[in-house]
Amino acid sequence: MASPSATRNMLHSYGKRSIYVSFAAAVITTVAFNAFYVWPRHNKYEQFFATYDPYTRMKEICAANKGYMHTCPKELAKLYEKKGKAVAEH
Repeated sequence: MASPSATRNMLHSYGKRSIYVSFAAAVITTVAFNAFYVWPRHNKYEQFFATYDPYTRMKEICAANKGYMHTCPKELAKLYEKKGKAVAEH
């Protein structure tokens, strides 16, 4: 019997190798993306929100002159008065 040709099943062997390499690359890049991008950002957000007080921040925003937030209670009261609408009665 003759020995098999060197090119026999060459397409299949290259295909299998390519599938294994691409699967390994996909797993490695996914882990690297999570380890170096997602987890550090997640930890920074965790640290930020552990000490964040939204009420203090709202006071800081509204304490500025007109401020950059037009929905502060003082600004809304001024807008209602300009339009002639009654603001909450005390």
